[in-house]
Amino acid sequence: MDSNHERQRKPADESRNLIDSLQNEIALDIVSRLPISSLIQFRFVCQTWNMLTHDSRLVDLHLSRALKINPCIIFKTYHPQKDQLFFVELSDHDDDERTLREIQIPFSTSMAIFQIVGSCKGLLCLSGVYDHQAVYIYNPFTTEHKKLLHCNHAVEVNEVVYGFGFHPATNEYKVIKIGYYPHVYYATWSPGNTHVYDLPRSEAHVFSLGSNSWRNLGELPYKLHHSPGIFVSGRLHWVTRFNWHLDRLIVSFDLSNDTFQQVPRPDFNVNLFHCSYHLASLRGCLCACLLTSNGDNLEIWIMEEYNKKESWVKQFNIGASTIVGQDLSPQSYDIWRTSLQKGTVKVVCILKNGDILLDCQGEILIAYSIHEKILKIISISGMPKYCQAVAHVGSLNWIANPT
Repeated sequence: MDSNHERQRKPADESRNLIDSLQNEIALDIVSRLPISSLIQFRFVCQTWNMLTHDSRLVDLHLSRALKINPCIIFKTYHPQKDQLFFVELSDHDDDERTLREIQIPFSTSMAIFQIVGSCKGLLCLSGVYDHQAVYIYNPFTTEHKKLLHCNHAVEVNEVVYGFGFHPATNEYKVIKIGYYPHVYYATWSPGNTHVYDLPRSEAHVFSLGSNSWRNLGELPYKLHHSPGIFVSGRLHWVTRFNWHLDRLIVSFDLSNDTFQQVPRPDFNVNLFHCSYHLASLRGCLCACLLTSNGDNLEIWIMEEYNKKESWVKQFNIGASTIVGQDLSPQSYDIWRTSLQKGTVKVVCILKNGDILLDCQGEILIAYSIHEKILKIISISGMPKYCQAVAHVGSLNWIANPT
């Protein structure tokens, strides 16, 4: 009798488990479509929902979907006593209201003035401006963070260049830190002054989040521009500075094997002593963004096949004469023109609709429509003046167990 009852109950239990599993899969699919700000609020509803947001399947599914839509834009404001972070979510509709919201920084008391090193798969890397030993990996939405161990240099560094990225082959997040020593500024082009006091001009270290340790890579024979490394094809990229290399090279750092190498740059056919260019990533391709010497044009070159010099193509030419949309006020247009002339326009990212997002002097965001060939203002309620704009994919990614 009991055995018959057990046999009858077993199929019922299996059916119930199947239904529960199916319901869980449906819930994961639905919840993974929420924007990150809603997803963070979702976990405070009840304990069950909070546990769901810690499910690695949801983390992966939400991240995979977030990578296909418009990123969040994170703004870092400049303040004499304490820097702040804000964010805005960009929808697919131009007429949707965009409201700036503050991001809490749980370690702000220990690192009040900082810079954004980079954004990768939902995590930010921040470093101290005055304290070169202060480096944090941080999820700005879950507020989970990790302070990296101190990195030992031969002597006190004068300047530091950072990079932050993730390599899928090794499944590791890494931070690259290049410290330059004070004597590099004294006649660095003279062989006699290359190694003053028998010290190297620089020292590169790499930190792996997996091993939780720094590794000394030795001297780097390049003076890199003080800007965040651009992450493309498993590598970080910088432009060299004039005092070591007069031809402004592109240098990459391979996150899979921790090596530096040169990447061929476009043939701009201009004197780079009178022009400036910066790097960006658009749809997974490395881009070189040239600001011409006359202050009239921003040329965007795209490397269609990575590490192939012949694949560089001048894809866009955004100039002072570009058609201006009706929503761009005379004041915003003046900021755009001034930013173009001073060489302070930065390419932030490309949006889902194909518009290229431009940061103009940290004052306004402008979208260049590649289809209509016009400039449009990105109106954001409460946007602070003078800030750094960074494209960021909002994610539940946990630092303790990054995907």
